Amino acid sequence: HLPICSVDPPGCTDIDDALHFRELENGNCEVGVHIADVSHFIRPGTAIDEEAASRGTTVYLADKRIDMVPELLSSNLCSLRGGEERLAFSCIWEITPNANIVSTSFVKSIIKSRLAFTYQEAQMRIDDP
Repeated sequence: HLPICSVDPPGCTDIDDALHFRELENGNCEVGVHIADVSHFIRPGTAIDEEAASRGTTVYLADKRIDMVPELLSSNLCSLRGGEERLAFSCIWEITPNANIVSTSFVKSIIKSRLAFTYQEAQMRIDDP
């Protein structure tokens, strides 16, 4: 079980990326970036795919947001919420202590984020580990 977490603004429900870091026995580190697998739910060329492509991104306004995909997907089925298994695409690097890349792999994955941090909570962990 990897120590996966996300870092987003307070109240964020559409958590589309997460990360992990762990030290390896050989002295190197493993870093992973995990992106929600929306393609499992949205097939290419469908009306929902075309609408999402025309929107391009979720737009955040002062009093509302306009989702790129339906809320059931963005805030539930595809949201990498803490404690729930979710489908993802993962990029995993092995790096040296000097941050030189030793290897890179891209995989489909099922992840379970341990925590969904706010920016403030993540900064507190960095400042006071």
